Amino acid sequence: MRDPFIWAVATAAYQIEGGRETDGRTPSMWDAIREIPGRIKDGSSKEMSCEGRKKYKEDVKLIKSLGVTHYRFSIDWSRVMKNGKTRNPTGMEYYKDLCRELRKEGIQCIVNLFHADLPLDLYNEGSWLTEEIIPYFVQFARYCYEELHEFVSIWVTFNEIRMHAWAGVVKVEGEPFHSLDIDYKKFLGEVSVARAVMVASRNMLLAHAKVYRLFHEKNDACRVGIILGGHACFDADGETVSSVSERATKSMVHLYLDPLLHPSNDWTGGVREYLGEDLPPWSEEEKKLIKNTVDVMCFNYYRPHIVKEGKGPSLVEQIFNFTMVDDDWPKIGGDSSWVRLHPQGLISLMEGLRGKEGEQKYPNVPILISENGVNDDPSLNSLDDTNRIRYIGEHIDAILEARRRGVNVIGYTAWSLMDNLEWDDGFEVRFGLFQVNLESEEKTRTPKRSAEWYKKKIEKERREEDQ
Repeated sequence: MRDPFIWAVATAAYQIEGGRETDGRTPSMWDAIREIPGRIKDGSSKEMSCEGRKKYKEDVKLIKSLGVTHYRFSIDWSRVMKNGKTRNPTGMEYYKDLCRELRKEGIQCIVNLFHADLPLDLYNEGSWLTEEIIPYFVQFARYCYEELHEFVSIWVTFNEIRMHAWAGVVKVEGEPFHSLDIDYKKFLGEVSVARAVMVASRNMLLAHAKVYRLFHEKNDACRVGIILGGHACFDADGETVSSVSERATKSMVHLYLDPLLHPSNDWTGGVREYLGEDLPPWSEEEKKLIKNTVDVMCFNYYRPHIVKEGKGPSLVEQIFNFTMVDDDWPKIGGDSSWVRLHPQGLISLMEGLRGKEGEQKYPNVPILISENGVNDDPSLNSLDDTNRIRYIGEHIDAILEARRRGVNVIGYTAWSLMDNLEWDDGFEVRFGLFQVNLESEEKTRTPKRSAEWYKKKIEKERREEDQ
């Protein structure tokens, strides 16, 4: 008998909380990024926010109104650890209060420890380029576990580990610019950008593994996961998978799964062939540490990619010898949206984890879809978001069909509860089930049509699951 399917909605601390100086919070790297003229595309001020820190009780009521079973949120490291290093009980009390409110409403917590917002002091001291950051992350995680473990259903160490390694530490060609562009040579010497990215990747994977071991020492029944970007890649027809599209998927997904779950517990051959000396090695002790340190495999999925042979302009395309090409999948969030409607890409990715027939590529670890959603279509009334209903609906239907076919997928998470700071896009790109009026003093939340639809969809699917 399978456990009941998880129905969730998600946010991230820095994207909704505000309260930059509340609770004795100290600055994060994103506070510094937002102070740089021109870095936030809509020009919104560093003070603008959804005020989620202040309005958490109201927001829990919104979560309850959706009928979800779980709420995925992240912890602002800078709020609970001053400068990333010293415990701040006042900041932690906010998260305890939030968890108490959620429990009162019968909602379980999926807690994401790190979602892009590194404490500024730690960023300036080398970010993920140095191993010195790992004990600080473990210390932060230990504090969160000690204070919040009674409330948490699933722990997640990192949100989209590849995205942060490639976009949130140094500036990398072809990736979003989500960093302060640290001088990596100051910490690593005369090495390539690729080497810097892979050193950061290795240190984050080690930090994940140490937290996994710590939490399981405290409670072997706890569940600890890590979030990857769900980057399925296809050939030009949008359906076929060949050596080039497999290679592209490997560069974005398996590069990070292989050390954790592949039998070798190492960077695998397909990665070594292209990265060569830019891959930092694992010691035998480290391989034992990271082995099988995933209880829940989490994917954020918004779109797949079409690729062809030949080196494109971005660093990852140059290294792995592929080029991303335009696709004709529906731009369901408007002409400028990067999101595409193609649920089959997610199914292909999940089924591909099992390998070809007769092959078990990875252990049959449960899969959680940890983010999926689309921005408002500017051509539609923002409250009448039929594009979001279509997008979420088609993905849910495909996921449940895959589950019926034996894919070990245990839950779905809509992104996002409310319109929020979409990083360097600012507040103009809106993914929320609830609209936020940023001009109002109360930052009023208003349900979009998709909020009521999601509630009814969950009710329908839960009834059918119970039959």
